[in-house]
Amino acid sequence: MAEETKDPRDLNGDGKVTLGEKVQYYAGKAGEKVEKATDQAFSEVKEDAKELYGKASVKAKEVYDKASDKAKEVYDKAADKAKDVYADAKEEIAEAADKAKAKIDEFKAKKA
Repeated sequence: MAEETKDPRDLNGDGKVTLGEKVQYYAGKAGEKVEKATDQAFSEVKEDAKELYGKASVKAKEVYDKASDKAKEVYDKAADKAKDVYADAKEEIAEAADKAKAKIDEFKAKKA
């Protein structure tokens, strides 16, 4: 006897494939394909998101490093300028003190 193969579209197993069974069978197959495609799309989106996050975090670190370097450069320039201003002020104060001492000495000499 030849072995009979069951038609997978015969959903109720009565040996006949009706139009309704065909519609149900192909709708189920389409649903499986949609689910598979959806899972694949979500997987690809997830991988893309991971990749973009990785690139963004690298770029953010680069920007942070550049900003940090620039801030250090500006800080160093400001510190150097402050040192120059302090040195100039110190010299001016010393000169003013010398002039004041000279005037006092001159005043004392006239009084004596």
